Amino acid sequence: MQYIARMLTLRYDPINQSIRKPLTISDFTPQNADNVDREIIKIMKQDLCDRRDAMKFNRLSMSLGGGIDSTLTLAMIRSTLPEVNIKCISIGFGDEDDEVGYAREIARIHDADFCELIKYDVLSELPKLISIVKEPKWNLYHYYALEQGSKGAKVFYTGDGADEIFGGYTFRYDKFLSLVSPQVSNWSERAKIYLSCHNRDWVPDQATMFGSRIKFSWVQIYELLRPYFDNNLPPLDQVFLADFNGKLLHDWLPANKAFENMLNLKIESLFLTNTMTSFATHIPWSLKYDPGSKIGKVPFRRLIDPNIYDKIIHAKKGFSVNLASLWSRNAQDIVKRYVNLESEIVRNKIVDSAWLEKTYSEILKKANPDIRYISKMLGLLALEVWYRLFITKTLRGSHNL
Repeated sequence: MQYIARMLTLRYDPINQSIRKPLTISDFTPQNADNVDREIIKIMKQDLCDRRDAMKFNRLSMSLGGGIDSTLTLAMIRSTLPEVNIKCISIGFGDEDDEVGYAREIARIHDADFCELIKYDVLSELPKLISIVKEPKWNLYHYYALEQGSKGAKVFYTGDGADEIFGGYTFRYDKFLSLVSPQVSNWSERAKIYLSCHNRDWVPDQATMFGSRIKFSWVQIYELLRPYFDNNLPPLDQVFLADFNGKLLHDWLPANKAFENMLNLKIESLFLTNTMTSFATHIPWSLKYDPGSKIGKVPFRRLIDPNIYDKIIHAKKGFSVNLASLWSRNAQDIVKRYVNLESEIVRNKIVDSAWLEKTYSEILKKANPDIRYISKMLGLLALEVWYRLFITKTLRGSHNL
């Protein structure tokens, strides 16, 4: 049952064995940072050539948004493997801030095929997706890009790892650095601050959300983060370590691996090769994130054609759905149908019935409900589906919500 507490608080379970070797403190020992840009290009080009020679592909697919990771990936593939056919896939959700338009233009510039997927409904096939991943997660809709990419190609490139090792989560770094003063030397305080920068993963009354079968403890949650902050690394390198060994290794990559096996697709990333990871982690954090301008992935910005960068690349959104829009569109109805007082997770005392009633009546009934509670209710929907699929076995993966 503590697995559920971890999943509903961190969105991943760090107790699970990771599918690749975690980073260690020694990985962040600063090394000579001369010619960083040239070395990044060299590593990427060599890896692309090695992959092509090993897998003998003449076509590939990739996810493409309007951000710098996918833009750089596409530019490197096109310049290194000009003979390879590239199919770029972008997902939109019918929201004004979708990146599909930006992605289409980037694909055109680099002479790549383009496929647009608009998913107004990302929840109806949740039983199918959870049955593949085998974990209670709702944000699994990147599966559709992978599924589309598997049609006609067996290699799919993503931008996985770029945020974690090159400093892409700038919206969190500024807050973390502003709260971690030299006096905050206690690892548990840093762990608390780190979690405060991930506030969509939990809600203010998180402890009262759980039923009597879940013995929730914030102290236990903090202890899980101890290896990342009980060391002498600079504060931002501690965050890089936590991000890589946490969400990336235990949340994103395992889901991709499950989809990869399901689709018979090889998922690759220029940013997660052993050579790139070994090089990038030793780059001093100050050369990747500029706290003054609050800009991350600083080397990438020098590697992108300035004409493309200035005209196209914009604030990162990625394949992220607008939660408020999703809630008003159809998520509210689906959640209420499956997460209620008759739910398996409520009747089995995993989620507290009083908390659920209060959340529905006092928070979610507002015209503009707190996004954090929308995120949490979607997490509970995924938990209910997972519980019925794997515990009570009263639901099939073929069932549509």
